[in-house]
Amino acid sequence: MTLIKKIWEKRFVKFALIGLIGIPINLVALKFFLTVFALIGLRDNWLNVVAQVCSFEVGTIINFVLNQLITYRDQMPTTFNAWVVKSIKAQVANMSAFLVATLISLFFSVVVHIDPYVANTLGIIINFVYKFLVSDRFVFRVKPVEAIEDATVVVPNEEMPSHCQTTPTNS
Repeated sequence: MTLIKKIWEKRFVKFALIGLIGIPINLVALKFFLTVFALIGLRDNWLNVVAQVCSFEVGTIINFVLNQLITYRDQMPTTFNAWVVKSIKAQVANMSAFLVATLISLFFSVVVHIDPYVANTLGIIINFVYKFLVSDRFVFRVKPVEAIEDATVVVPNEEMPSHCQTTPTNS
């Protein structure tokens, strides 16, 4: 196996590359929303706030789908409900990661008095590690109960191994 292929097989690397892809996507979405919302009359702070929230959501959704299809394809949801649950978990993970990055950046710039650009960069780096760990453990991992529920949707009882079947109870 080549070195590049070995590196590509690491979830951390795939997650990082998809995150990097999300940056230009977010910037393009931000430009789009700034333009559209300015045309409909939003101005100043409201324009920036609404456009940033919308572009953040676009980036979050695209990163979630790409990570599910590429980084965690071995843990693909098999039902619509499983997709919805994972997407909600991704939203929570992204919002908490954003909060962590902001607090860390503010801590380093305001309390420790580090240059704001350096503080922001530290916040982004720590945010990435935090977001990967939370996503890996909370968003994309399938709990055993979810895996069994997904399997029962995909595999009819006749084809399911006996250790996975439930036995009816007599009332």
